[in-house]
Amino acid sequence: MGAGGTERSRKAAMDCISTLGKDTTGVIPPNRMFPHIPSPGFFCFWLTVLGSLALRLSSLAEEPPPFKLKPGEFPPEGSGRYIAGELIALDHVNRTGVVRPDRTDAQRRGEWDMPLPFVLLPYGSLSYHGAPAELRHLPIGTHLHGQFYADDAMAREIRLQNNAVEKRPWGGATFCRPMRLEDDFSSFTRQQRNWRLDAIDWEKMTITVTGVGPAKEQADVKPTIFQIAPSTRIWKGRGFGDWSDLAEGQSLIINITVATLKGPGRCIDIWLDAESRAAATARQLEVHRQFIREHGLAGMIDTVDNAGSIVTVTLFAGFDPMLLEDFASNAAIAAAAKGAPFVPGPGRIDPIGVTAAVAEENLRTWDQINDRKGGVMIETIKGEPSPGNSGYTIRFKPSLLLEGFRPKRIIRLWPSKWKVDDLPREERLYF
Repeated sequence: MGAGGTERSRKAAMDCISTLGKDTTGVIPPNRMFPHIPSPGFFCFWLTVLGSLALRLSSLAEEPPPFKLKPGEFPPEGSGRYIAGELIALDHVNRTGVVRPDRTDAQRRGEWDMPLPFVLLPYGSLSYHGAPAELRHLPIGTHLHGQFYADDAMAREIRLQNNAVEKRPWGGATFCRPMRLEDDFSSFTRQQRNWRLDAIDWEKMTITVTGVGPAKEQADVKPTIFQIAPSTRIWKGRGFGDWSDLAEGQSLIINITVATLKGPGRCIDIWLDAESRAAATARQLEVHRQFIREHGLAGMIDTVDNAGSIVTVTLFAGFDPMLLEDFASNAAIAAAAKGAPFVPGPGRIDPIGVTAAVAEENLRTWDQINDRKGGVMIETIKGEPSPGNSGYTIRFKPSLLLEGFRPKRIIRLWPSKWKVDDLPREERLYF
């Protein structure tokens, strides 16, 4: 049942109740003649309640059972549950946070605005402004779209850590493992959609927009009215725009906050043109590239050849593929195998060298500057990407197989061109 249908049913029930005891025809109401007979309002109220309950049960029956995550395996496409909401808390070091889910008809009224704590899957990735991102790059208040997976054990652990009352766990609380999170900018860009500006009401400080896609039939049936405020940022070209730059008919990309809490939401940022959107994406791309160069590319170990000391790693999705150009190519590896062995020395860098450090599920390393182990590349294999899986596999031979180099364990990799440096103390598992 849509929001309008729910409201009409509630109004009908209240109209029935409001007529209770009113003599509009000159006839004595039956419940006054026979007080033991329930009033018409009584029947209207419970019919409405039972009707709403039946609709909710039918909607729940239509939902397939949640996909069960398996350790060391990537989930199939479309197996997660879509949840959108506002980021209201985060722990960027441990890749955890809290969202306030958008209000929907699938929720009970008492479940509205209940916080949903989450723990990113090891292969979970984020997008911000149309580029790869880390949780630390997302401001509080960002409206997110995500694919979440159920994890009963993790949900119980989260409730215990937060001292949450177990009497009223809401239906979506078990969906606490997001694999993909993206802001409105990234979501619309990925779907090749934007907002068409239909009208501006300066008195009410609102804009009326209609979501449109690359084809005419992909336009929203009804327009949406967003709030705007003096704090709303307008982006034009490679800098700031102004309210005077807004004009009906423009194609906009909008990031919102307080979605469904204050109507459809309030605009945080509005991008007016392709140049401003490209500039936002380019900047975030460089921010994330810098992060990856310092922290290494994360992946999961597929196999370990103990006899040959060769480790095979599948890299997680969520990074700029151009970063792989800094790793030795298969041609360079083949050429090095035919040439003279590399001789270490001051200022010398092995062109096919690679460094690995063991990480945990939150992708934190223990002490990467001391726990790392160097080696050489064997080959890079490009396969088909899938949810959480970049499609890239790297085989390398470390100088020593560490205890953490085991199948299904997580490691981070650096090519020889990247400097493996120390991290801030709070980011290390070893203090």
